[in-house]
Amino acid sequence: MARFSSLSFSRLLLSATGALAALTVDVDDVDSIKKAAALVAEDLMSFYTGEIPGLLPGPPPDGDYYQWTGGALWTAMLDYRSRTGDTQYDDKISEGLLFQRGPNEDYLSPNWTATEGNDDQAIWAMAALLAAETNFTDPGVENLTYTSLAQNVFDEQSNEARRVQKGSCAGGLRWQIYITNNGYNFVSTLANVAYANLAARLSLQNGHNETQADAVEDTFSFLQDTKLIDSNFNVFDGTQATDCSEINKLQFSIGSALALESAAVMYNSTGGDKKWKLLVDGLAQKTLDVFFPSGVAKEVACEPDNCNTDMTFYKSFLHRSLASTIRVAPYTTDLILPVLKQSAAAAVKTCTLGDNGRMCGSIWSGDSDGQTGAGQQMSVLSALLSLLPEETVAKASNSSSGGSGTDSTTTPTDSSSQPSDTAGSSGAHTGVSAVIMLASLLLTSFLLN
Repeated sequence: MARFSSLSFSRLLLSATGALAALTVDVDDVDSIKKAAALVAEDLMSFYTGEIPGLLPGPPPDGDYYQWTGGALWTAMLDYRSRTGDTQYDDKISEGLLFQRGPNEDYLSPNWTATEGNDDQAIWAMAALLAAETNFTDPGVENLTYTSLAQNVFDEQSNEARRVQKGSCAGGLRWQIYITNNGYNFVSTLANVAYANLAARLSLQNGHNETQADAVEDTFSFLQDTKLIDSNFNVFDGTQATDCSEINKLQFSIGSALALESAAVMYNSTGGDKKWKLLVDGLAQKTLDVFFPSGVAKEVACEPDNCNTDMTFYKSFLHRSLASTIRVAPYTTDLILPVLKQSAAAAVKTCTLGDNGRMCGSIWSGDSDGQTGAGQQMSVLSALLSLLPEETVAKASNSSSGGSGTDSTTTPTDSSSQPSDTAGSSGAHTGVSAVIMLASLLLTSFLLN
């Protein structure tokens, strides 16, 4: 009589529950997107060990991930929470955001001074600000809010000590914070647009705060005057601090994405000011033209085979910033949303890798490189989330149990710009089906033995 091996049965069991199967998604169905996002989020969190709270394993050579990727992780998971209502990761998010805040409440931990740049610090601050924007659990520390953490970083990066003092690059934010670090004499466009993003969102949060709004104005003026953002809305990598005419013209999606989102937030907070609309229009079209050459996100500076680990995270920022642009500048929906849908559909098709058969790849258009990691998972997760509206999520308490409080928040969105809920199988129905199938498999196994 035929017999099942334990391995065959285990694989069949995993397949029946969806744990060993490539992901599928209907990008026009909210329930389908949420189910796929839940699995991608689960696999993303499998890279987080918590050995150093808040950080993915690293930095090199001890692990694959630099310190900034921790801030990127919690940004993605906060976005996941706000768009799906899933609060199961709240304790880990809270622990990560608070453990890495540093002794001066500014995300400058003494442990990472050798590698932390202004862009890294700003990415952590943006994670804290997203916690405030999405009504995440209060920190539970006296006189501390997530907004104040972001404000502290903004204040420090506004200081002249962080900036070039003389020459054609005067006023530009340096890449590195400390003079001893390699890159101190480089003006990174990413550092500057991350600062502008932080300033624009803080200004909006604070009722169009003039100091923060002026900081965004000054940053864009600097970037355009130096041609780091040129007249065709290309966003270049950076320049040597000694001479802003020596521009590195590589383009990375994270820089364009954060520049676009910053301009869109300013368009919103100024009531549709013409200057910001022109920037939104130009940056949105150029971002789509450069980084979605076939309608699918591509890191053009390094794909298909030259991306380092950092670069695998960039498409996460790309999709999320485009979704944010739709939210604060709804007139861009018809331009952006169809591309996000096409790109997300292609991204999910890469999720056939790994031992569970659903880990996601780096290359969304063209042949797979077979590479998996936290950056790949985060990018596909953000691609899926970019199709979902933000939800009203109950604010959890500060207890470790993660219980719910009574406060809630929601961000208005144009419902026509997001997939609609359709009548389909709910999570409960899926669970029942799985139980029935598992019972059938168990009975089959018993009879065959």
